[in-house]
Amino acid sequence: MVICLSANIVKTALVNNNKKNKPVMLVLFSSPRKNGYTKKLLDSFLSAAKNEYDVRIIDCYKLMPKPCIHCGKCETADLCVFDDLDEYNALLNEAEALVFASPVYNLSVPAPLKALIDRSQRYFSKRFSLGIKPPIKKHKKAILLLTCGSNDRSGFEIIEKQLSRMFTIINTELFGKVSIAETDKIKDTTECERQAYELAKSLADIV
Repeated sequence: MVICLSANIVKTALVNNNKKNKPVMLVLFSSPRKNGYTKKLLDSFLSAAKNEYDVRIIDCYKLMPKPCIHCGKCETADLCVFDDLDEYNALLNEAEALVFASPVYNLSVPAPLKALIDRSQRYFSKRFSLGIKPPIKKHKKAILLLTCGSNDRSGFEIIEKQLSRMFTIINTELFGKVSIAETDKIKDTTECERQAYELAKSLADIV
């Protein structure tokens, strides 16, 4: 199953009084449509996850990360030349669950999320240039929430492959995914939303 969410304004969502005792779930939401099919999948997932996790949502379109410029700064020190992702990186290091909620654009993710993925170069450099193993200590479970307007599912496979490279360096394993194809035609996504809900329940069961 697949998920992606939002950044820039990192907001705490669906939190109760016991949030300090809960593991952090970082959601990266990467759709410009705030009430589209991707959001429906995410809402269903979070309705089951909110009771077990301290959910933090980043809207990638609000964050608009700067692209990696391959300046080499992260090869000499554990930092990035840009500070726009400082809060995101702090949450990434703290999180135990990582959710990507995104539509498919040209067989990949939209530009804001792609920039975020590319900026994980910082952790490749931390591992291979600075020799810090692992670059991120806390292990994470990842969820993918993906949607696509056409019936071509190859974009889902390409995105999963892209993220698998990132996961190897940020101490993350794919736990599950939910995807909806052909959203240009279909109207009823109830079954996929149910799958997202059940996926969240299965993740909550192992907390």
